Amino acid sequence: MKTRFKLLTLAIGVMASCSALAGDYPMTITDVSGQTITLDHQPQHIALGTARNFPLLEIVYGKNAGKHVVAMRDDMKISAPSMYEFYTNKYPNLKKVPEIGKISKGQFDAESFIQMKPKPDVLIIGTSSMNSAKEKGLVKKLNDAGIQVITADFREQTIKNTMTSVIYVAKALGYEDRGKAFADYYTKHLNVITDRIAKAKDLKPKTVFMETAAGYTLDSCCNTYAGGNMDDFITLLKATNIATKPLGGAHSGNISPETIVAENPDVYIMQTAGWVDKKGNSMKGIPLGYAANDAAIKAATKTLMDRSWLQASNANLTGSVFSIYKPFYNSPYNLVALEHFAKWIRPELFKDLTPEQTFVEMNKTLANSNVSGLFGIDNVDVIQ
Repeated sequence: MKTRFKLLTLAIGVMASCSALAGDYPMTITDVSGQTITLDHQPQHIALGTARNFPLLEIVYGKNAGKHVVAMRDDMKISAPSMYEFYTNKYPNLKKVPEIGKISKGQFDAESFIQMKPKPDVLIIGTSSMNSAKEKGLVKKLNDAGIQVITADFREQTIKNTMTSVIYVAKALGYEDRGKAFADYYTKHLNVITDRIAKAKDLKPKTVFMETAAGYTLDSCCNTYAGGNMDDFITLLKATNIATKPLGGAHSGNISPETIVAENPDVYIMQTAGWVDKKGNSMKGIPLGYAANDAAIKAATKTLMDRSWLQASNANLTGSVFSIYKPFYNSPYNLVALEHFAKWIRPELFKDLTPEQTFVEMNKTLANSNVSGLFGIDNVDVIQ
């Protein structure tokens, strides 16, 4: 494992070194979707198909990230309000940039996008949006208008694509050294986990369930993933996701409370956040994030823990129910979630990991940003 990840980083570094430093344009890259992109000048105006990917731009641009954003979706405002408040306080212009629609839902207005002032040089989107954009002929239309479309994937093949996505976006924008610094940091921390797992003898079998939108609605349960997303972390830690068989090969789906009770997982992890609806009203998720409110977190956690089918679970009885800040599922900072998962699923191997410190350090050293907050919790401890 260790050698493989070192070789991956080395390969990325070699590919990145094949081009000259910032300003060497025209430049051609191949992004994680396999699409070849040629940029004839260094991009200055960036649009985000997912606003929650803004941390990627801080990794690339540091304290200048805000001034490069000319358009983005409204998903950070709704799905990660504490993140939105944090970044808009730092970069007030983000409140004023035009909002764009979701490509996969047919909400993206290409004509208006092309006519924006300043005109976007680059649109960064996820894998599913890229697939939709290609099918609709949107990529060609934007390319013909002088706008390049680049894929950054942090959720479909999380571990495989995170470093590569950062490397190639950074390279395309003219800051490949910052992309390489991110990959080096990510690899160093990832190897700590893979090395210990590889060397561990007689690993105890562990079953895990991951509820991917805990508290988004209390009327149904439970949306989950099997393959990609944070399921990659479960697999890496040599544990079994109880959703894999019931979903029958599907990437995501719903598992009934009865199935969870029958499978009785050893570890239960909630992906959650302090969501708000379109009107700004708070929903029922646990408000983890950049502006942690202990009382609100405790109340929301108790509501979710009081669900009858969870009360009797082995995970609850053994104190192995946890919550992670959901926006990490689509972020270059997903390493923080992986370290939390390692501590929760394999505590005998990873008690010394400090994921909250990793988050602070990544922001400080890689993005020139000072952060605070609460991003992962032991649910049982919180409500006691």
